[in-house]
Amino acid sequence: MRKSLGALAMVMVFISVAAGAALSPIYVKVGDASAWVALDGFTKVQGTVAYQGPVSDPADPNWKGEATYTGVRLADVLASVGDLLAGALVSVIATDGYAKVIPASALSGETAAGEVVLALDREDPSWEGAPMLVFLASDGRFSNDDMLATLGETYSHYFGDKPSTTGLMVKNVAYVVVDYDGGALPDLSEAVIGQAMEPAPDATLTVIRGESIFTYTLDEVEGFDTVSASGTFTNSAGVDYTAAYVGVPMTTLIGNVPADATILVTASDGYSMNYKAEMFLDMSLGTWILAYKENGAYMPFDPGYFRIVQVGPDVPHFQSSLSARMVEKIEVRGEYEPYTLTATGAVTRIFQRSELEAGIGCPCHTSTVTATTKGVSATYTGLPLWRLVAYIDDEVFPAVEDGIHYNDTDFNDALLAMGYNVVLTASDGYTQTVPLSLIAHDERFIVAFKKDGAFLDPAKDGAMRFVYDDSVVLPEGVSLKTVKFLASITLVGP
Repeated sequence: MRKSLGALAMVMVFISVAAGAALSPIYVKVGDASAWVALDGFTKVQGTVAYQGPVSDPADPNWKGEATYTGVRLADVLASVGDLLAGALVSVIATDGYAKVIPASALSGETAAGEVVLALDREDPSWEGAPMLVFLASDGRFSNDDMLATLGETYSHYFGDKPSTTGLMVKNVAYVVVDYDGGALPDLSEAVIGQAMEPAPDATLTVIRGESIFTYTLDEVEGFDTVSASGTFTNSAGVDYTAAYVGVPMTTLIGNVPADATILVTASDGYSMNYKAEMFLDMSLGTWILAYKENGAYMPFDPGYFRIVQVGPDVPHFQSSLSARMVEKIEVRGEYEPYTLTATGAVTRIFQRSELEAGIGCPCHTSTVTATTKGVSATYTGLPLWRLVAYIDDEVFPAVEDGIHYNDTDFNDALLAMGYNVVLTASDGYTQTVPLSLIAHDERFIVAFKKDGAFLDPAKDGAMRFVYDDSVVLPEGVSLKTVKFLASITLVGP
């Protein structure tokens, strides 16, 4: 009677290790002790072995070609975490959920199976199976009889009803768990090794929107509003790779562009790719971001320093062909209509589209509110109205070349007692008057540019919309509505 590994096969986690690349650590659990273990710190062993497949014809023993492996003893890896008790069962689990169970008695290196090893290298440049469970039989031939003698019928591998040692080779090992009960295992994104913990000093990104050209350092990119979530793609080896990424939404970088606009992305090696803006604007399955961190670490030059990936709470699966690597430049091509917000008071300040959209890209500038209209609630993100008024309420304001820049002392509090108001005007001429005293130093009244994470629909809301949070309690006698198609704000005296 052979034991079913159905419970183990349900463990679906993903990682990919290319030949010659730094290996991610594996998760090892022995009793109550567990750790992420880096395999390159152990003494290496090497051996050449041939495996025997299922035998249907006694005249054909079905030996597979031999290969030379270099790796670390599974017993050493386990001992680094805890003591292995007699009678224990060791589950070796791959990234795709494939798993095998090895009795502790088989790990001594003195059985017919020889040394039980997690192979890190094979004499084959195209090999991508590391770390892989292998058995280095002392005579260089791991037979089906050797397997049965070492593992018994219960834990041996069968092809149909015939024993076969080839099925014991577990590729891309991610977990080694003693007496595994089939429960949930840690997310592989917790493992970080061989990646940069500090940002690359020479990493830069150029964004071209219309006539405006912006060049950002990695440090400046980190200052934008960021997203942290996971995504999955299938790599060139056919293995699904899931990682946790941190990056800036592509919509933040390209701005509020038409769905049919073309986004030209150029990599530092000269490779370029055209995207339809529609792909980045559609967030039904996840958010497309320009990532600069993967699994908690800054990405190296390749595939970084910046990479386009799709992430989200449901871990979207996207095509690897859409994941541009080593991104250096992003250019919006096609229609890019300018818009402005005119603010008038003691001075006049005309905010350009480029600086407004750059401003809302930084969380230090934005405010997010929840507003309910006709029973439907939505989340809006934008710039606090009182901070925009600070640009025009006197002659103390940030320099134009600083773009959107806040200084709390710029707001003229003396105007509050004088009964000043702010007039909001829409592009169709509709106006609404808001008491300055109501919005002063209150981040809940905003000029919104985004609704539920996406830029406003120009046809329904215009590029900008005045909204305020549901928590606002209006003074008696004050009625306040949202203003769509907002075009200007004007500070007026009593």
